[in-house]
Amino acid sequence: MTSTTPAGATPLQRLAPQHALIAELQRSARQGPAELAARPRAHSSRPRTTGAAPVELPFVPLTAAPSQPGDSLDDVLDRRESVRFYREEPVAARTVAQVVRAGRHADATAWPAEAEAGLGIDLIVAARRMAGAAPAIYRLEEGGFTPLAPLDDADDLVLQIEYAWSPVILMAVAPLADALDRWGDHGERLVNIRSGAAIAAALHEAAALGLVGSPFAGFLTSGLRRLLDVDGYANAQLFAASFGHPVDGGEAFTGRPR
Repeated sequence: MTSTTPAGATPLQRLAPQHALIAELQRSARQGPAELAARPRAHSSRPRTTGAAPVELPFVPLTAAPSQPGDSLDDVLDRRESVRFYREEPVAARTVAQVVRAGRHADATAWPAEAEAGLGIDLIVAARRMAGAAPAIYRLEEGGFTPLAPLDDADDLVLQIEYAWSPVILMAVAPLADALDRWGDHGERLVNIRSGAAIAAALHEAAALGLVGSPFAGFLTSGLRRLLDVDGYANAQLFAASFGHPVDGGEAFTGRPR
């Protein structure tokens, strides 16, 4: 009996090479810093994320002070939960800075070569209620927070409206285009992993300092682009988290008249 291969079907003798190809793709998708170290690497060519228009808001200075002591990681993991509603109390700028530094440190420690190449994850703060600061989007720099754009009251910035009134939102903005130049097809996977890890480390630091919060997808690109030069390719916001003070039985602040 003669067997025939239907049109468009894969001949039996070609199944093994296809399986080997799939296995190789699966292995390569799990490669980390050590396995990827031998690949040719490009350095950053992107501009830093800036505001879409000039901003006249003042710089928010930070007083020199040691880091605030926090709870242990075991304690944080024991009690952590996802919280999306917060009380009205502003978050201290010093506390926000410590949270941002924790996220930056996590990324720079896990991926030092990326930081050296200027490809660090850019953690940007959207602060609606940060003590001593006007509602705006900020970048933590030496000595304090530099304003990038005023933060308006529009609800079209987020899909879930409750996040629009979070005291602080921390956005992970990644150099996607440069990551693709540097790592090829691995680039998008790597910046997504790094963005998630940086946000997770920042949220753990926030929880250690007595705050609560929740990871989420971040601002909608359509709303964010009118505030920052984040185009989703050269600079892509990939992940975010909101945090603030727990309600503790009181009334959550929603930004609406009571």
